[in-house]
Amino acid sequence: MDGRPKLYFEDVTEGMDIPSVTYGPMDRYAYIPIAFILRDTNPLHLDRVYAQERDLPDVVQQGPLNETFLYRFVTDWLHKPWDLRRTKVRFAGNAFPDDMLTCRGTITRTYRSDTGEPRVDCRIWQENQNGERILSGEASFTLPERDENAGRS
Repeated sequence: MDGRPKLYFEDVTEGMDIPSVTYGPMDRYAYIPIAFILRDTNPLHLDRVYAQERDLPDVVQQGPLNETFLYRFVTDWLHKPWDLRRTKVRFAGNAFPDDMLTCRGTITRTYRSDTGEPRVDCRIWQENQNGERILSGEASFTLPERDENAGRS
């Protein structure tokens, strides 16, 4: 939990920013267990010399590791992590050791699903300390209502 307030459906409005969170600095030694978990031992993630020979400043952090920070950003803001209903994420750039990754979001729509569940759609993204986008995407989730009986017939 990151200390951001837990909001209710009535508290959010279209155009509202989700409070940002910064994670880091990124740690090259975290890449090793992730490489084995993902079965991705590509030397771009593990060998600095190999990465530099390919005109990269250092080893590249694995994309799924970047995603975990973005998903944590969203789910820590929710009342329950399983309130996240849908995500769509696009890789836009690379993260490297010592990068600071800031996750941000903007509410794009509030509505009720076909079943009457209060839903929120948002744009989400992650950027490094230079403002370069690493990930961008969308998320949909539900937030509880202050009055648990609101919207029910």
